[in-house]
Amino acid sequence: MFKFRLFILVLIISLSPNIYSSDILDIYNRAIKYNNDLRIISNDNNISEELYDQTSSSLLPEIGITASTQENYTNKYSGTGDIKDYTTETASLTITQPILRIYFFDELNKAEANLDKSKVRVDGYKKDLIIKSAELYFSLINSNNAYKASIIKSNMTSLSYKNAKKLFINGYITNVELNKYKNNFDIAKIESDISKNKLELAKQDIYILTGREALDIHDLKPIMDIDFRSYNSSSLLSKAMRSFDAIKLALLDVDISKYEMYSNKSQHYPTIDLIATYDYSDTSGGSRLGKVTRESNTIGLTVNFPIYQGGYQSSKVKESKYKYENAKLNLDQLRRTVKRDIIDKVNNHNLLKKYIIANKDRYKNTNLDYLAIKNGFQSGLYTDVELKEAEYNLVISKNELVSNTLKYLLTDLQLRKYSSELSIQNIININEMLIW
Repeated sequence: MFKFRLFILVLIISLSPNIYSSDILDIYNRAIKYNNDLRIISNDNNISEELYDQTSSSLLPEIGITASTQENYTNKYSGTGDIKDYTTETASLTITQPILRIYFFDELNKAEANLDKSKVRVDGYKKDLIIKSAELYFSLINSNNAYKASIIKSNMTSLSYKNAKKLFINGYITNVELNKYKNNFDIAKIESDISKNKLELAKQDIYILTGREALDIHDLKPIMDIDFRSYNSSSLLSKAMRSFDAIKLALLDVDISKYEMYSNKSQHYPTIDLIATYDYSDTSGGSRLGKVTRESNTIGLTVNFPIYQGGYQSSKVKESKYKYENAKLNLDQLRRTVKRDIIDKVNNHNLLKKYIIANKDRYKNTNLDYLAIKNGFQSGLYTDVELKEAEYNLVISKNELVSNTLKYLLTDLQLRKYSSELSIQNIININEMLIW
């Protein structure tokens, strides 16, 4: 019977396309393949490449060929001479080679900056997926642990309520006291349903990121030796100002708006084009001169002087100046925000170390209490409610230790991103801390 149930479970898992057993690395790998936001950003990078190619090709010559054929029908009603139908065939080849486009180089620099920006966005989002995968999986672990604790609490209050009903029947407690136990049990059941809903939402968050829900959930070892790292805020801030992706993007926005401003200014300058043409015509039929064939070649320069555009280009220059100023202001504001975030995360990083040490001591103490009460329960010294309460306290202390450890690991990943030390190896190392 057990083998049959195991076979059915394996069959359900294998046939379901939307659930799978996973760890953090599995979530990250699936996100790299199936995350829609990453696909959109990658397409934006492809668009930037095409725009760069379009801009760089604007100085290449333009070649056009025009050909036509005509047949003329003439009806003679009066007069002398002989007029018959005739045909005319013409062909024209035009080559235009731009020589002077002062704004070209600014447009090319802007297109290159846009291309660099799109590449940084792709690389940066892949790093964000490392953190996001860990964050969502940590949330899943915490939600699962909270749900397990809520079940224990529900069982504990259920036992208390059953015992209270016996005491009430025997006249040891009042109706008011009985209702308190019942109310505690009802609230515990509601809290259990809320925890279950939060667990489902945590699974759906992973589904949004990866396209599949996580079936089996690992937990974190409550007692482990963590390699605590130390960060210096000033040193980390200095690295972030050079290598943090958000800073790079803001710097590129400044360059893009600057080149756009230069390009708009250059639109006031003249343009020069070299133009060469070749014309061919062939007329045959009833023409008075008989068959006529002509060829001609021309070559020349075209100079265009923009004189007046109704203030349009001047307005574009002013607009681009404001954009340039805003880009610099956004960069300055981002630097301030990054400084604040680094200081905040470094402080939290240090505080979480202390929390973990304190939580470990509490977990060890509650574990000893639980073992003592468990032995006392077997000897008749403690009730089933006291045993369940000791189990609940042990689970709560374990969950607090795990939760603060996960917060520490997540904060460490975020700090590594500021210093450009974030890599897939970091979540591989965290995977080694997970257990079934």
